[in-house]
Order: sequence, then structure tokens, then C-alpha cells
Amino acid sequence: MSTPPRVDLPEGVTVERWSIRGSERAVMRTDIGEAEAWAVLVPGFTGSKEDFIAVLPLLAEAGVGALAYDHLGQHESHPSHVEEDYDLAWLAADLGEVIAQASARFDRTDGPHLVGHSFGGLVAQRTLVDGHVRPASFVALCTGPGALPPARWQALPDLVDALPHTDLGAIWAVMRAADRAAGVTRPPDHIEEFLERRWLATSPVHLRQLGRALMEQPSMTLALQAVVDDGVPVTVMWGERDDAWPIEDQVRMADELGVPAVQIPGAGHSPNADSPHALVEYLLAAWGR
Repeated sequence: MSTPPRVDLPEGVTVERWSIRGSERAVMRTDIGEAEAWAVLVPGFTGSKEDFIAVLPLLAEAGVGALAYDHLGQHESHPSHVEEDYDLAWLAADLGEVIAQASARFDRTDGPHLVGHSFGGLVAQRTLVDGHVRPASFVALCTGPGALPPARWQALPDLVDALPHTDLGAIWAVMRAADRAAGVTRPPDHIEEFLERRWLATSPVHLRQLGRALMEQPSMTLALQAVVDDGVPVTVMWGERDDAWPIEDQVRMADELGVPAVQIPGAGHSPNADSPHALVEYLLAAWGR
């Protein structure tokens, strides 16, 4: 679970509600219309648009307008009670629609730089593979070609099994107790309150279906190769302390695609939250290539 360094909106950052697939998606953005370039940032499992709250103003300072959004059923976006609505293909189509709406709203004729973090990286890959968008570039951030390897599932199967019949508040209490037992540092009270509020606001169906996808999604590397061959610049990027997809798997993904592999020193699985200045530096370098 990504822990943002702040939850109050920075100056120049706004939150809006956009209609996507017949329901509202919460979108956090800076100025896109007047920016030199723009980016779309896709959050991962148990995360939200706020995972990029420290990144957005840094990109704006560099002349890059950006937006992040909550997936269907995530945090402040409307949920669905239908399991199939959370299939990766539908979430990928949602991302394509978010980009299409942003292009129209802000009169952008250029494609955005696309950044998919963790599970958001799988969504972004599927969006590219299905041809919903041709971005200026794609950064696969702390993600893999498909499902997490079983050795990295940790409590994921138990969570998926518990969600149909266990209250989210009870699950939250168990997760935080496990964190404390493992020596995880408790964040400041206002951040902890946000994390709990976000967890409780997220649809159990969303959590269950995305959890299943993280254990079942086949590799998309072969299909993504066609996107690379078509000229879309792709970079595989991860934090030095990433503990989700094994780093060797991310290196292999880059090698198989024939694209740059970039490690962010000192960063963990969520550089957008724990090392935003470093992440922006490496993103700007990747986009400059």
C-alpha cells in the first residue's frame, strides 16, 4: 500500500469528477492545456490518485501537466457491484477514455507520457496492447509483464478469500496489526487517517477482482513488443528496494522488449510516494530520450 507524503492538495492541483463508462471517476490534475507536455499517471492496487500527489506539482514545475485518477471502485470513484466490470480489459478501456477526454477537454493534439505504477502498469500495458491510445512514451513503473510470482503473493490469497464475507474495517485492523508486528513505522496521524478512509471507501469487489488479476494475469510482453516495434518509447523503471515484482523479472522484461531498464537508487516499490523528486528526475530523463 503506497503511503503518500501528504494528503492536502498542493497549490495548482485540483480534483474533478469525470464521467467514464457511465459512472464518475475522480481525477486529480494540474494545468494540462497550457503545459509544454503532459502525462497520465495510473495508480496500483490498494492505491489511488493521491499516490502521485507529490509528483504532480514537481512535474508542473518542469513544464509537464499531469493527471492521476482513481480506478472504478477505488477511493473516490464510483464502484460497480458487477465483477466483470473490473476485468483488466475494461479498466484498460477506462484509461483510454480518460486520455481521450483529457485530450478533448484541454485541446491536446499530442499524446501523453503514460506512467503505470504496479497494478496500474498492467492496466497501462493492456491499454497499449488493445490500441486505445498511442502515447508519447510509456514508463512501466515497479510493475511486471503479468501476475506477481507466487512467492510475492504474501497475504493476497487470504485477502481475496476474506473479502466476500469480512468487513473492510476488520480487514484493516488485521493489516495494520500485522504492519506493527513487522516493525512498519506508523505514519503521522493525518496520513494514517487518510489511508484508513481510502481503504474503507474502496469497493470490496474492486479489491477482490484486482487481487485475482495480480495472481492470474498472463504475461503481456509478446503483445507489448508490437507496441515497441511500432515506435512507442518504453522504459522499465523500478526502485532499488522494490519488493513486489522481483527486480530480475523487471530487468528480464526490459531485455526481452529491448528497452531501457532504469533503477532509482534508494527508492522502494512506490517511488512516486517515497522518492518523488528522484522519480521526477528519472521520468524527465526517460522522456528526454
